[in-house]
Amino acid sequence: MAKNNHQPAHLTRELLDIKFFSQPFLASTTTQLQLEECKLIAQLYTRLENTISVLSDMKARKSYIYPGGAAGQLGLDQQYKEINSIWEDDLLSRVHPDDLQKKYSLEYKFFKLLKSIGAPERLDYTLCTRLRVKNDRGKYIPVQHRLLYLSSCDDGNIWMALCLYHTVYNYPGFEVPEGVIINTRTGQAIEGEESLHQNILTSREQQILKLIGSGMRSKEIAGILSLSIHTINRHRQNIFHKLNVKNALEACKVAAATRVIS
Repeated sequence: MAKNNHQPAHLTRELLDIKFFSQPFLASTTTQLQLEECKLIAQLYTRLENTISVLSDMKARKSYIYPGGAAGQLGLDQQYKEINSIWEDDLLSRVHPDDLQKKYSLEYKFFKLLKSIGAPERLDYTLCTRLRVKNDRGKYIPVQHRLLYLSSCDDGNIWMALCLYHTVYNYPGFEVPEGVIINTRTGQAIEGEESLHQNILTSREQQILKLIGSGMRSKEIAGILSLSIHTINRHRQNIFHKLNVKNALEACKVAAATRVIS
């Protein structure tokens, strides 16, 4: 029986919002010229590949949508528009729920990866995901989604993201991966959603995180596991570090969204 992934998808998107919008953009020195260059890149992809190109501005929290031929095939609005959101919900609302969870989960891992490397290296990476998107007749169409981060601020914050969607036709010798992060310079790939989250936490850390999620405090957990409170607190800090979170609430959200607890 397939798992219901509606709630995890919602949680992962909430986590992405936290990560995107907690970046301290006030100190950045981004320019209108950089924005116009990114818009031009989005338009070029639309013209050359007939993609739906969505350029999202993390600082302004808005998106610029350039609909190519793929928009017509899916029965979506074919007019350029600007929206006050970084999420293209007219399209995302049509994505199969299981695929939406996969997309958000991979994007969370992709963001974490890019934040761990220098801004110049970020352009070497892209995320590619295969999605099922419902057209205006209610039929799921295979769509390739690609994500690139085009621009970072001078202080290292990730600023402009470009999502590309185009329809995929099944013909011999051509397949779109279910989900992969690719270094386009080296050809190295990190494949599969499960492999991204596998073995992040030790069995003891998973056990403690489950107890944290049930509402227990460190003292209570220490008593149940017959460990010192100092040991429990050390495990807590290790969990927060590995999941790149600041508190227990966020750790539990990450665990639910990315399934790091077996």
